Amino acid sequence: MLPRARVRDLFLRLLGGIFIVAFASLAVQARVLWGARGLLPVCPVPAAAGPSLFHLWCSDTALVATAWLGVVVALGLVFLVATRWCLVVCWALYLSFVSVGQEFLSFQWDNLLLESAFFAFFVASGRLDGRTAPPPHPIGVFLMQWLLVRLMFESGAAKLATGDPTWRDLTAMATYYETAPLPTWIGWWMHQLPLRAHQVTSALTFAVELVLPLCVWGPRRLRHVALAGMLGFQVFVTLTANYGFFNYLSTALCLWMLDDHDLGVRAHDARPASWPATIAFAAVALVLVPVSLVPFLPFVRVPPAIAEIARPIDRFLDRYRSINAYHLFASMTLIRREPVFEGTADGTTWRAYELQYKPGRVDRPPPFVAPHQPRVDFQLWFLFFGRGARYVDTLLDRLLHDPDAVASLFAENPFPDAPPQAVRIAVYRYRFSDRATRAATGAWWTRELEGTTRPVRR
Repeated sequence: MLPRARVRDLFLRLLGGIFIVAFASLAVQARVLWGARGLLPVCPVPAAAGPSLFHLWCSDTALVATAWLGVVVALGLVFLVATRWCLVVCWALYLSFVSVGQEFLSFQWDNLLLESAFFAFFVASGRLDGRTAPPPHPIGVFLMQWLLVRLMFESGAAKLATGDPTWRDLTAMATYYETAPLPTWIGWWMHQLPLRAHQVTSALTFAVELVLPLCVWGPRRLRHVALAGMLGFQVFVTLTANYGFFNYLSTALCLWMLDDHDLGVRAHDARPASWPATIAFAAVALVLVPVSLVPFLPFVRVPPAIAEIARPIDRFLDRYRSINAYHLFASMTLIRREPVFEGTADGTTWRAYELQYKPGRVDRPPPFVAPHQPRVDFQLWFLFFGRGARYVDTLLDRLLHDPDAVASLFAENPFPDAPPQAVRIAVYRYRFSDRATRAATGAWWTRELEGTTRPVRR
């Protein structure tokens, strides 16, 4: 087995940096999301909630302090100090948020961060100075590679398993950029490409997700080619849309395509691990590998008996969110509808609240915001998909009675002197403008008003 001590060290440093971003992003949003005056207050934490330190201490101060504590602990990963124990603490702190975060922490990259920390435990060292740690056990390396393969392969397989017609005829990318939750201005340019180009990128998506990950166990040259394709894919997604830290974490996981020689490190082959360690690692792998397939079973047809056995396992895994299924964009959204919050002081003239990052004014270019994830802006993308959204009702109420509590969500307050008399949601159909329209008007979007909700009054 080729040595991967330096690969492991680089991965842990990057994972630490991603944890820092993730915790800092939560720290600046915790009050407005879950605080006493927030959109989904969590204190006191219900007894039925998942495992969380907030069962012990929950307040606005606790939410913010826990997030910043996560930043501090993650620095240990960056500097390779007590890496195994820093992973445990980062995992426990982030799980504490995920268990109470409700809609705002329901994303697959939140799961992936927890799962990455969980599997990284098996390659990290218990030494205080991680820089002197021996190479990770080969089975630990295999588990990290297995996570990478599942992340990519399941995402591709889910696209086929759902039967989405746009993936079947390779037209999915024709609407992807326009309907991405938080696109970038580069996504606007990509949208202008002809249909043939979108079909090619759709086909390449399948190649990257279904074929290239399997090269992780191939010869060096093949691994290098596959790695280049996978990294290019992550860069492409990062440039065209904002998915928080997801693509940065996926990029870090791609490092497990490499070995120390690939990083220019002259290293001797790793010494064989002891038999007791090998037996222990093998036992862990024999459990984790089949169990890790359970969350993906709903996407495939399995005999009822197997489904029945898997159901309690899936419920247990869902509680800890550390072994997951990945099915990114398994079904494409073809129409973009956006909520625009509006208020009125006189009952006649309605003025819009401009969210920081979502499409609002048509002349505002889609911004870059990742690796930070504005959780409200992102979650509002799901508002018209038939899901409940208690936080929206709370947001409307805050605009009327406590606007300062949600002021950070908006670029500016159209009612700086006093709250409005009534608020509502205007529903717009958004489309990317074409080149001629933008050249003539400067508009990145066009939009059509489809209706408004019933006003909520003070």
